[in-house]
Amino acid sequence: MLRRVSNIKIKSLSLYIIAVQVVGVAFYGVFSAAYILSIPSTKVLSGEAIFKVPLTVFGILFIVLILASMVIALAKNEKSHSMQ
Repeated sequence: MLRRVSNIKIKSLSLYIIAVQVVGVAFYGVFSAAYILSIPSTKVLSGEAIFKVPLTVFGILFIVLILASMVIALAKNEKSHSMQ
């Protein structure tokens, strides 16, 4: 039974890590596209609404997921130290 619970925790943690990476890649992709698509000129497209909205959404989501990861890691660290 304990092994099954452990496998579920590992799978959910793996899915969480993948979600953080996907959001990070999406943010990087939109941010890069805003710069690369305007290469012949000096205009940067990150201020345009078509790029600004996804950058804002993915950026905030990415920061929230990173902060949540830090809180989870600290909580697990405190839990493991209290068990010793």
